[in-house]
Amino acid sequence: MALPSVYSLSTGRSRLTAFGGLNESYACAEAEFTRMQNFSSRGYPALQTRTPRRKMEAVEHCNGMYHLNGMLLCEGTTLRYKADHEETLATPAAEEEIVLENAVSDSEKIMVGMGTKIILFPDKAAFDTKTGSLTPLGAGWESTGTVTLTPCDAAGRTYTATGHAAKEPDNPTDGQVFLKVINSQVPYSSESVLEVYNETLGSWSAVELNYCKIEATGIGKDFAVWDTVTISGIPDCDGVYWKDMAGDHVVYARGDDFVQVKAEPGGDYFYGTLTKEGDRLRWQSIDGKGSGLEGSLELFRVERRVPDLDFLTECDNRVWGCSSRENVIYGCKLGDPTNWFSYRGIAEDSYAVTVGSDGDFTGASTCLGYVLFFKENCIHKLYGSKPSDFQLSAVRCRGVARNASRSLCVLNETLYYLSPDGVMAWDGSVPSKVSEKLNTARLSNVRAAVGGALDGRYYLYLVRDSGGEKPEERLLVYDTERGLWQEENGCSYEMASTGGQLYLWDGADIWAADPSRESDWQTTEGVEATIPFELITGDIGLDGAEDRYLSRLTLRLDADCASTVALEVSYDGGGGEPVAAWQVSGQRKNFDQSFVPRRCSTLRLRLRGEGQITLRSLARTIASARGGILEQEV
Repeated sequence: MALPSVYSLSTGRSRLTAFGGLNESYACAEAEFTRMQNFSSRGYPALQTRTPRRKMEAVEHCNGMYHLNGMLLCEGTTLRYKADHEETLATPAAEEEIVLENAVSDSEKIMVGMGTKIILFPDKAAFDTKTGSLTPLGAGWESTGTVTLTPCDAAGRTYTATGHAAKEPDNPTDGQVFLKVINSQVPYSSESVLEVYNETLGSWSAVELNYCKIEATGIGKDFAVWDTVTISGIPDCDGVYWKDMAGDHVVYARGDDFVQVKAEPGGDYFYGTLTKEGDRLRWQSIDGKGSGLEGSLELFRVERRVPDLDFLTECDNRVWGCSSRENVIYGCKLGDPTNWFSYRGIAEDSYAVTVGSDGDFTGASTCLGYVLFFKENCIHKLYGSKPSDFQLSAVRCRGVARNASRSLCVLNETLYYLSPDGVMAWDGSVPSKVSEKLNTARLSNVRAAVGGALDGRYYLYLVRDSGGEKPEERLLVYDTERGLWQEENGCSYEMASTGGQLYLWDGADIWAADPSRESDWQTTEGVEATIPFELITGDIGLDGAEDRYLSRLTLRLDADCASTVALEVSYDGGGGEPVAAWQVSGQRKNFDQSFVPRRCSTLRLRLRGEGQITLRSLARTIASARGGILEQEV
């Protein structure tokens, strides 16, 4: 007996339990998101909202933040430093927070740490985290009174001769000083020889005066032994009294009222004392028998110079910097950021080299023992252990974008930065692009870019023109371990990473990215009560066959606190249609939401709301578009 034919429906079910990140490209998959805000990969493979931030303090004006044994804030012209631990400060009477008012200029700072000091440019100053003091890197002294220059020996001793002649005097006394003249036309020239009689040996011995003692009130207070200083203000001195007195010299000895430098004897008026007072020069011979008077309009000046640097980094106990105006890379003296022009032919010397690449420098950083200087289309890599074996190489590649110098951040032995072509990662060879899934156009022509790091995540804040009155601002987060991008809300004009925490300044307040890492983590004061979130999936259904359709979608969600959630669906690129909405009380709740979509080629889901949620899975039920005929017989 034949029965009526019936149709059998073939169904299948699949679940997405591992969710990707932001993908702004055309190839966005259904487990990725064309748009997302305030989600993170901290709960991977599930998708969680980001950790609530905590407001630490209000700061109206911040020119820079840097962490070294504590947090240093540049607020206008004021420096504020708060140590991580009380024992960090060496001074027992130091307060918990150090405030230095009117200490720096009101400008954006470039800062780098070296030992216990934080170097600040363009102020050219160093803040000591141990003593809480701010000292200038450079120093200068200018004459307001009398300056005396006298030839001396290595020990700093000056001499007065009993006379001068072509032959030593008869019956000299022990220790008698005499100037033996070689050329009678210029008796006090450097050709003559200064001699001292030794009664024990019964002979005259020559005294070499290849140093100069410069005496004036307060001239040596701001200088130290082995400083390299630049002397100027006596242009007629060169070739008349000494050779090359004007220029760079090393300080071999100092006191509050004198400095001693090395000066090669030379000129027709060498053996004597040169005095400068105002615009007058007076020379007195070593035996008091000759003198002269000349005019000089320049003020006598001694200066320890520091170059104007655009970007800074530290490597191997040296501060390195670059100057776009000069196209030069500088390195300070070993362990001494106050000396940048010390060239004594030893391993501690300063270093400078002119580069041949065109364009301005756009950033500087240190990674894997290399000092790196960037231009938009070039990386200069410097390596070596001392000036005699420093080597500089240049690689034509994607460098740091203009205005993106602060995007440089070393994370897990890799350097990340924003280039004109997107976000790059440099691990010692050539940079590779890690922002393929982001819209490159939205990463270009930035006004500013700031980078930070926390737990293997690279934070990148961007500001760029949007064509309207308000610029476009984005806070992107890259999970370097999983290769996922997310986007968070809020702005961060400054960031400071401590290794265990990330602080962000939004123009009004400083926020801690993870409150649980603070010492007073138990308190909830200042913690965000709710987090707005949103995500839009990629197209769902692109991988479906023509004779199958999506018959049901089921989302599994967790609400961690009081939250509101709304679900919308967009069919075939159309507008969003509401599907469901929930409001969860303060207790944790797990729930499933299923709905039957209408027939379509593709659809996208939009999930938005406030609070904290976790997307656990997305289940899809697939059915055949038509059934098969079954012949049933009895």
